[in-house]
Amino acid sequence: MPSNACMIARDIIVIGASAGGFDAVEKLAAMFPPDLQAAVFVTVHLAERSEGVLPELLTRAGPLPAIHPWEDTPIQMGRVYVAPPDHHLILTPNSVHVGHGPRENLQRPCINTMFRSAAAAHGPRVIGALLTGLLDDGAAGLWEIQQQGGATVVQDPEEAPFRSMPDNAIRGLNVQYIVRLAEMGPLLVRLTMGDRTQSNERNVEKPTEQLTMQACPECGGAMTLYKMGHLREYRCHIGHRFGLKTMIAEKSGVVERAISSALSQSEELSELLEHARTALDEEAAGAIHAEIAQRKKEQETLRGLMERSVTPSLG
Repeated sequence: MPSNACMIARDIIVIGASAGGFDAVEKLAAMFPPDLQAAVFVTVHLAERSEGVLPELLTRAGPLPAIHPWEDTPIQMGRVYVAPPDHHLILTPNSVHVGHGPRENLQRPCINTMFRSAAAAHGPRVIGALLTGLLDDGAAGLWEIQQQGGATVVQDPEEAPFRSMPDNAIRGLNVQYIVRLAEMGPLLVRLTMGDRTQSNERNVEKPTEQLTMQACPECGGAMTLYKMGHLREYRCHIGHRFGLKTMIAEKSGVVERAISSALSQSEELSELLEHARTALDEEAAGAIHAEIAQRKKEQETLRGLMERSVTPSLG
């Protein structure tokens, strides 16, 4: 065994999921033993006004009690803490903070927020597990966990109902474990008992940053690009953050909405011009008729742009 290898007992498990995540997290909860010597934290992307039934589902699915934490809830082993709807789950050294800060990757709760706070508060004691989901939330957070000496686990994209989040994490960093869901539960339990395969040396790599010409899709503020190995994250001064894939998807949506709005306004203007033409003399009406024809061509162009407007796929 290398001289720098050591037994690392990990007692903080953070799990993130998005589309298809409810079923995946339930199956994972069922695999934990009742005497698990770790605390489990779960963030699943939820609608702002979701009823927040996940703790009840997880309590029924497995032996560990699950709750929505309140502010400064103490961390206890053998408990599952679930991010409430419209609130980030933030770990501190001894408790859980429930925050209503800026959305990240268009999400609140956000997986990256939970992963990042766990890495900062608990370092090598953390196991980060990323499951099924769309776009790229979770990848930057796993990078932070890895930088602090924690373990990184990703669901095998081949079995994930939505493989985008696992794929982006695998492409963006050197994930330690890529496993099917049935194998993930036993693996997480094994990692809490100690992991001799990892070095106790941290390969800390500071992100590089540069100003960009991008405006934040949420607030319009100037954005800075942070490069974390192969990962890219855009951040504004308010605190909104976007992975590269989420940024592309949201910018594509902004363009599509702008084209749709322009088409709507052009059609409304055409209707106003039609009304105006009936109230004017022949010479003035002729000029308006020409403008109406020009607007019709404009609308055909805008409809064509809408039909061709497709968000680029990054896999």
